[in-house]
Amino acid sequence: MKKQTVLLALIAGMLSSCACDPENLIKGAMWGMEKMAGVGYFPSPEILALGNFERVEVSMSKQHLDGETQAEIELRLINGKGPDMHYSEENLARKCAELYAKEYSKIYEYQTIRIVFIQTDPFQPDNMAMSEYSFQVEDLLQ
Repeated sequence: MKKQTVLLALIAGMLSSCACDPENLIKGAMWGMEKMAGVGYFPSPEILALGNFERVEVSMSKQHLDGETQAEIELRLINGKGPDMHYSEENLARKCAELYAKEYSKIYEYQTIRIVFIQTDPFQPDNMAMSEYSFQVEDLLQ
């Protein structure tokens, strides 16, 4: 925790005291985030390309109940346009989960990966369709 606080203070100091190239600042922030969260936390472009998704959101949660820890990763893949989205959505979800499990360095700290496909209506963004698929990490790594 102390390392994270020092890193955050260092980044805040750099941002407030220099007029640096914004691209380098973003690269530095991404590097720092990966150092704290683990290599592969941000999904690779390969995952986005699988379903031609517009963007992806990552959410991680851990719950401690009755002495047991349940840890889950959720990938929200938004507005996929690939043919697999229409014909074999479940297979696409598994491919995304397997690829993420192979890339993420701290995957062994989690038991479940949930893939959520979200399709929004371009004319009414409040309208959306969602489908969810859950996979056990141990099954994905075999």
